[in-house]
Amino acid sequence: MNPRKRICIALINWMAAVIAFSAVVHADPISDLRSVSVFKDADLSKLSGGDILANRGPTMRFARGLSVESAFIVRAPVKTTVGLLQQWNPTRHSELKVYLSGDLSGRGPSEFQSLSSAPGNSSVKAFVDATEKLPGDASKLQLNSAEMKEYVPGPADSGAVPAPVVTFWSQLLAQRVKSFLSGGLSSQSAYQRTGVNIVPEEEIAALLKESPNARSQFSPLISSTAIGGGRGSVAPTLYWQLFDVEGQAAVNLSASYARPAGDGWQTADLGYYGSGGFYALVTFHQLWPIQVNGSDATLVWRVDLTSASALSDLRGVERLGSGAAMMREVQKGIKAFLKDVH
Repeated sequence: MNPRKRICIALINWMAAVIAFSAVVHADPISDLRSVSVFKDADLSKLSGGDILANRGPTMRFARGLSVESAFIVRAPVKTTVGLLQQWNPTRHSELKVYLSGDLSGRGPSEFQSLSSAPGNSSVKAFVDATEKLPGDASKLQLNSAEMKEYVPGPADSGAVPAPVVTFWSQLLAQRVKSFLSGGLSSQSAYQRTGVNIVPEEEIAALLKESPNARSQFSPLISSTAIGGGRGSVAPTLYWQLFDVEGQAAVNLSASYARPAGDGWQTADLGYYGSGGFYALVTFHQLWPIQVNGSDATLVWRVDLTSASALSDLRGVERLGSGAAMMREVQKGIKAFLKDVH
């Protein structure tokens, strides 16, 4: 082949590659959403009108795992939306059944004293009853053998959560927070549940392995936080909650992370301990800047990855039903969030 012709062809190929790369880099947010999510036909105009998309993510071979994806628009700039997500308090919405929520700094058991102000409903009573059966019966709680033995009964009082129960959970949760701050996920002690040894770090790793799109999209955030194992280089914002799980309240510990990604942001909430309801969970948010009616807004792709004992034995229609139920709960939470911020 003529050398000059060869050079021309090479230049044409190079220019085509540059154009293709530029198209990827400068793809519009709705195209990005379609490419990374299950929402291949997502419509920006419908989302701008208030639609909240929700669907099951890819089917997992991990028996305890479930993935749900959602997409929606927040009528606020990206950076503002990051703050709204991290500061939102779900306790304002009774339908979400989150009874208590608080930020943590790792100061110790005193940060959980608001447990004594929990509502006196049947869900909280079931949580108290399960705790007061310790150390003999821990079947309705997720504890290791050492933690079970730390409960010390005491005289009953007038509160919905008696003082001995408050003391037990305050000390246990404070110790798990301290361990997380020192060593991340790998520091979280395992516990036995239905004959299975549950290791939070392994549960998160299994969820990520079964979620290739999310793992790829959020790779920088995963590798720089405890989600990827260890402590991570990005400092977390810590919080805890008391919430209902099918009629019995549970306490959980979570860490929130956020970092810029291109002209948008990414956030993640890592649930690294729960006394019930889940073994481990992580919720990712990809936030893209968009314009709605000439105003700055944010397109959000949310991915919820959950490991829970209730999923282990579900197959076929029952597993589809659990996915549908989780989708409804996610949509309910998003609707409540949007109601507060719009």
